Amino acid sequence: MATAMADGTDLRPEATPEIPGPPPLDPETAFRESLFDAMADDEAASYWEHVYGQPIHVYPNEKVGPQGELERMTDDEYAAYVRQKMFEKTHAGLLEENARREEQRKRRERQRQDRRREQDEHARRSRKLQDDVELSLRRGEARKLRKEWDGLWADYADGWAAWMANWLAAVAGQRGRRKDITEEDVRTFFVQGFNLQAVGERAFAAQLKEERVRWHPDKIQQRLGGVVDSDVMRDVTAMFQIIDRLWGQTR
Repeated sequence: MATAMADGTDLRPEATPEIPGPPPLDPETAFRESLFDAMADDEAASYWEHVYGQPIHVYPNEKVGPQGELERMTDDEYAAYVRQKMFEKTHAGLLEENARREEQRKRRERQRQDRRREQDEHARRSRKLQDDVELSLRRGEARKLRKEWDGLWADYADGWAAWMANWLAAVAGQRGRRKDITEEDVRTFFVQGFNLQAVGERAFAAQLKEERVRWHPDKIQQRLGGVVDSDVMRDVTAMFQIIDRLWGQTR
């Protein structure tokens, strides 16, 4: 297709010049236009309520004048007034939402603390029950041991009173069975048998002093008329030395 005549005339249609659109509105103007559009009819009001998230056409456009009378606001005054009310409403809504969320957070925290207290209380009661059971068992065992030691000490005391020959069995805690005397056996026998914890150190030391005199080898020789088996005297001497050391530690 020819685009030019023989004389050089351009046959192409001239390009249609672009028509510039209106300049964009500044935010204040855009809001004012949308406000008055919303006030025009219900459809526009519904549209702009959807855009802004709240109705914008519901505020009165009158103000109190200097003399107390009502005056109609100018368009700019009314637009600024509506924007302020919308901000207050939005701000109040945010505050309300924040308050609601804070209350929910506090409620969840109270519930968590309540559950924690219940769990702690349950654990405390369980520990107390376990401790009570263990304490009862320990007390029962202690009473049993105390009864056994009281019996041994009574046998020991009765043996000395009647000058019986089974005092070594009482020290060893076993009747009719001879065994070597150890310092640990003697210490345990006097501490538990005389009940150091109950009588106190002063009374315990006084008792050891008496036992020291009682077990002195010369005293035993004198009681037995000077005729004593060598094994017996060996045990007597060992007992005396152990009691003497124990008594020395309590002085």
